Amino acid sequence: MNIVLDNIVFALQRAGGISVYWYELLRRMKRDGRSIQVIEHPHSASNIFRKTLNLDPASLIDERSCPLWLSRYLPYPVVKGEQSIYHSSYYRQPQIASEKNVVTVYDFTYERFNRGMPSLVHSIQKKNGVKKATGIICISESTKRDLLSFYPEIPPSKIQVIYLGASAHYKPIEIGDRRLLPSDFSDAPFVIFVGDRGSYKNFHLAIESVAALPDYCFVSVGGGKLKTSEAELSLKLLPGRHMHFPVVDNERLNLLYNCAHALLYPSSYEGFGIPIIEAMAAGCPVIAANVSAIPEACGDAGLLVNEIWPEEFSDQILRLEHSEFRSEIIQKGYAQAARFSWEACYLETIAFYEKVMQE
Repeated sequence: MNIVLDNIVFALQRAGGISVYWYELLRRMKRDGRSIQVIEHPHSASNIFRKTLNLDPASLIDERSCPLWLSRYLPYPVVKGEQSIYHSSYYRQPQIASEKNVVTVYDFTYERFNRGMPSLVHSIQKKNGVKKATGIICISESTKRDLLSFYPEIPPSKIQVIYLGASAHYKPIEIGDRRLLPSDFSDAPFVIFVGDRGSYKNFHLAIESVAALPDYCFVSVGGGKLKTSEAELSLKLLPGRHMHFPVVDNERLNLLYNCAHALLYPSSYEGFGIPIIEAMAAGCPVIAANVSAIPEACGDAGLLVNEIWPEEFSDQILRLEHSEFRSEIIQKGYAQAARFSWEACYLETIAFYEKVMQE
């Protein structure tokens, strides 16, 4: 089976959850010596995960003919002369519609939270990609429910739920104490926020939750540089108590998880929630909203709040000060994180390719 992978997400992101997913699939296919060819735009070179993949230049099909803003919406090339399975990282279709192709659906944030022309164009592309796909991967049961709600005409038989995982980099550190942190960290306990800061992620609410607890600091990771409004809110509510890291590698993030009091995840909606699994694997308790796919990721190991208010999250932060309760949550987290792995995600994806090829 020849596999043709559309790497467009590497050009669209410098980092991010979808980039992690695509990287983990690709590196395992390379490890196992699978027959793969890769469609790639030159902008992919700036992606931090793509940089670590040493792909055979002979397997690359270079998309230089169009600028990225246009390429991201156009069908991608097909490989002549071979029967192949095609899989796009971000909702594109192969140029020949009759080819067997798979699309992964991550979430419906654009449909739920965004408005305007970019949202409309994205939603049209997603709907067309899903309707013309031979097989559809959803990253959670929640995402599958959303897909069938938005596109009830899609046969459920075309859909396979395949959960994401957490990198093996995320684990307890034997010397997991604060002496490993940068020298500018204070001695105060800190709560960590990981990921982008779109409106539905409720970053402002995370700041307010920690601001109500004067003994705690706040660390935010990812999502690029803080916006002016975010920096101003931080300065107003958390003066001297907030550190932001626009980009970190797996090793540094694992250290932060190991040293944090908790991961604060107040998002109003998630397709899955990779940071939840990463944190649990590293022994960091998770406090999150009880919505969408978050309960699937958390199981019984997360402290889930039903009302997305700062006071609800502050109360859970304080609950974790009780050592026996905290230890119990951490142990449950290890067990929950063990249910998800990139290896399982990869093997289930290959099995789904084989199923689609036979149809």
